[in-house]
Amino acid sequence: MDRGWYFRLAIVVGSSVLGFLALWPSVDRWLPCPDIVKETFTNQINPGLDIKGGLRLMYEVEVDEYIRDRRDRIAEQVQRQCGVLIGVVPEEEVDEIDKVKLAEIQQRCKVERVDKEGGAVRAIRITFSNQEDASKLSKTWVKDYFRDLRVASGVGDQVVDLHMREEQLTNMRETAVRQSERTITNRIDSLGVLEPTVIARPNDGDIIIEIPGAQESSFERIKSIISRTAQLQFKIVDDESDTRAMFTTPPEGIYLNADSQNFAEAFGEDARDRLRAYVATLAVPDDRELAIGRQDPDPERGGEGWRTYYMNRIADATGEDLDDAAVGFDPQSGSPEVDFTMNSRGASRMSDLTGRNIGKRMAIVLDDRVESAPVIQGEIGARGRITLGAYLDRNQLLQEAKDLVVVLQAGALPAPLRPANEQLIGPTLGRDSVKRGALAALVGILLVVVFMAMYYQVAGLVADAMVLLNLQLLLGIMSGIGATLTLPGVAAIALTVGMAVDANVLITERIREELRLGKSPRSAVEQGYARAYSSVFDSQLTTAIAGIVLWQFGTGPIKGFATMLLIGIGTSLFTGTFCSKVLFDWLVRGARVQRLRVG
Repeated sequence: MDRGWYFRLAIVVGSSVLGFLALWPSVDRWLPCPDIVKETFTNQINPGLDIKGGLRLMYEVEVDEYIRDRRDRIAEQVQRQCGVLIGVVPEEEVDEIDKVKLAEIQQRCKVERVDKEGGAVRAIRITFSNQEDASKLSKTWVKDYFRDLRVASGVGDQVVDLHMREEQLTNMRETAVRQSERTITNRIDSLGVLEPTVIARPNDGDIIIEIPGAQESSFERIKSIISRTAQLQFKIVDDESDTRAMFTTPPEGIYLNADSQNFAEAFGEDARDRLRAYVATLAVPDDRELAIGRQDPDPERGGEGWRTYYMNRIADATGEDLDDAAVGFDPQSGSPEVDFTMNSRGASRMSDLTGRNIGKRMAIVLDDRVESAPVIQGEIGARGRITLGAYLDRNQLLQEAKDLVVVLQAGALPAPLRPANEQLIGPTLGRDSVKRGALAALVGILLVVVFMAMYYQVAGLVADAMVLLNLQLLLGIMSGIGATLTLPGVAAIALTVGMAVDANVLITERIREELRLGKSPRSAVEQGYARAYSSVFDSQLTTAIAGIVLWQFGTGPIKGFATMLLIGIGTSLFTGTFCSKVLFDWLVRGARVQRLRVG
């Protein structure tokens, strides 16, 4: 035997040993694994949802909230553009209108947001104070500046209603669901969850999430991270307006602070819910809002405190331009916080916003809660921080900071999610299916092995050895990368066995033809492999292309099946064309068999 054969034998033996060691921790239950192997090969094969059980969630995307938010942003643009229409400001200054100019525009042209009965139609109403200004608005003007809107009624009148176009509403609904699907997938991936399934149904507005192996102890945390909207907004607090007339006599447990920064506050259990219920009864101007944030606890009134902040309804800057987020610590108190960095566009907006509002408070609003409202001391650029306060235990604050980083890095949901169905599925659900699937795969493999040994004799035994080696390598790779095994994956294993045997059949048939031509066993083996290789490679390549398509566009079980299929193609090529050649070379060169039995 030449040195090349020994080198190839070393590759086969080394691959086999490495594959077994990688697989060993996964079969520790049946074959105890030494600690040194477990420390070296830390990953294992992870059973999927249909085998081990897991977490199954179904959410409804509140697309109406997404449409309402989009309508509100357009309404802000309509108000400013109306200032150009009636000649209050020039076109080039439409994005830099100050408070005085905006008030002048609103006196002559008031823009309101109107939710029609049932909430299905999002409308914008423009009310002109005089007919001369009203006559300047036309359908052409609306079409030129606001393609998402159509004139519903009132052109030429002092009151004009604009509606969202139906085709645009349909696109918005689908966009909200698709964006939610992508964001949820990113968040789950950030948690290190293997083989999650996220299925979006835009027509129904639903999203189904399946996470294999989820433990009940982590159930609530996973739900919280998935469903958190994480809409980060920066708004200037309006401390100059007199809001005392807006606050009506509050119910018991709600207190009005009558200092220069007039606000309502509540303390104790359910303080936030009570304060939100009270705020909902107040007549807040259309372009303003009362947001709620934490307040220092009051020992006399007891419990945690919450207060209101009066600010613009539309955000001055948002987290859409967030570039990165990380857990940090306050240099003074040492409390966990979230440090964030904006991209170039976001840094420019923040710099402009803070530069124009030095001395004022800027509220950092996450979803519908004010996290902090510091006074702007100077121009702020790309970097900032979100302080979480000192109202919780340090470990709770650290966990909240970590979870907040996950959702900020994955991006905000375009609309809130409403839980529709939640299940923690136990392993007993799929146990019977697993047994039947495993039994079917085992029977199929045994039938193939017996058939090959009987039909192709010695060559069949070589093929059987390669099938077993192929299975070992396949499972070893799965264990090494920590892949998830599902029932479709079990089917892929059975299919892989068939593909491995197919390669050996093609090679054996070519060897048989060469022997029939009177060639020696050694020559027949060399010619058989040389002439069969292209056919074997082409057949595996076409299957691999199908597997890549399934992996790229499939979800959950389909992606798991494709993963197993692609790994199986690689191991089949290796064992069928390389490892089996080493064994055949030993037979015809080392053992020098005079008659090679190939059936």
